[in-house]
Amino acid sequence: MLDSMQLLSFDNLAQRVLYRYAFSFADFVPIESYTVSIEAQRSFYDFCASVVRGIADDPTLLGVSTEHPDEWLGAHECLNMRPGLQKVRNECLKAFNGIAGLLFAAGFCGELQNGQLVVRRSDLPKLTGKSLAIYLKLVAQYGLLSESQKDYLLFAYPKSPDALTAWKLLAETTLGSDNPNNNKDELWPRFILWFHNNDGTFFLNRIQKLLGLDDDFFEYISNKYLSSDYSAKLVVDQYRTSCVFIKNVGGLSIEYATLSPTVRFVNYTCIGIKAVLEHADEMDDDIKPQLIKFCNPCNNCMGCTKGGKNKLFAVSVHFKDKEHRLCPQFVQMAWYNNDISREKIDFMLALNELQERYGKNWRKK
Repeated sequence: MLDSMQLLSFDNLAQRVLYRYAFSFADFVPIESYTVSIEAQRSFYDFCASVVRGIADDPTLLGVSTEHPDEWLGAHECLNMRPGLQKVRNECLKAFNGIAGLLFAAGFCGELQNGQLVVRRSDLPKLTGKSLAIYLKLVAQYGLLSESQKDYLLFAYPKSPDALTAWKLLAETTLGSDNPNNNKDELWPRFILWFHNNDGTFFLNRIQKLLGLDDDFFEYISNKYLSSDYSAKLVVDQYRTSCVFIKNVGGLSIEYATLSPTVRFVNYTCIGIKAVLEHADEMDDDIKPQLIKFCNPCNNCMGCTKGGKNKLFAVSVHFKDKEHRLCPQFVQMAWYNNDISREKIDFMLALNELQERYGKNWRKK
C-alpha cells in the first residue's frame, strides 16, 4: 500500500495549504460564447493558472509567511487540536480568497472602456490597503496592470487586451443564477480555478495518476454512479477539493484535503444508516458482513443518548446465528489513498442505494 506520508512533501506548511488549489486547477474548457473568442479565454485562463501556481510555489507572493515547517493533521486529529496548523491554514485561506474575490468582483462588476476594465472600489470586497497592494503587485507580475484612482481601479492586460472580455465572461458564467453575496468561500475559488462547467473528470484523472491507480479506475466509478442516476459535482471549500457523486441522501466524495497527506474516498453522509441497519435482517447475506465491518460494534459509550435524552442508537443485526450490536454513528466513513478497490466502491454504491431506500424519512424515526 502507498505510504500516505510519502504522497507529497513541501518546503513549508503554507505551500502544502496552497498547493491544493494548484492541484485542483481545471483543464481548459472554453465557455460557449458568440462574443468572446477561445483565444481570449485561453489567455485569461493562462493568467489565472500562472497566479494560482505561482502562489503555490511561493506563498510570500500572497503576503503569507513560510516560516512554519511542513506538517499535517494525523488520522484522528482535527484542527482545534493543532492551533499552529489552524493559524497558518486560516492565513492562507484568507489570502487566497482575497485575491480570488478581488478578481471575481472586478470581472463581474467592472465595465470595459477603451481597452481597460474599470471597477468601482465600492464594488470590490473589503480589503485592507496593505492586502490590496499585495494583490495588485501579484497580478502585475503576471501581466495584469492596474491604475488606482480615488473611486475606481482600472485594469489593463497589454499582452492580450481581449482577455478582459473573457474575465467578465468567466465571472458571469461561474456565478450563473446565484447571488454574488452567497457562498463566497466557494464561489470565489470556483471562479479562479475555472470550475465553470462543474466537470470533475480532470480532477479524478489527477487523483488517479497521483495514486498510481488503474487507468480506468475512475471511469469505473463514474459509470457505476452515473448509470444509477447519481449526479457528479465539483466542490471546493475551506477544507478540501472534492468530486462528489450524490443523489438524494447518500453518495461518494473523492477528496484532496488541505491538511492531510492523503486522498480520501468518503461516504458522503451517514444519513439513514440507522434505518439501513434496522432492515439488515431482510437483506441478502452477501451485504450483511460488509455492513458489520462498516459499522463499529456498540461499546456502550452512551454518547448517542445525550445524557438520557435519546434511546440507545445501537441496532442488532443477525448473521450466521450471531447477534451483532452495531453503532450507526461511528462507522468507517473513508478509505485512504490506494487502499481503495472496485469491491469497496461496489459496497459503497450498494450502501448508498440502501440509504436512498430506507433513509429518506430518517427524521421521522
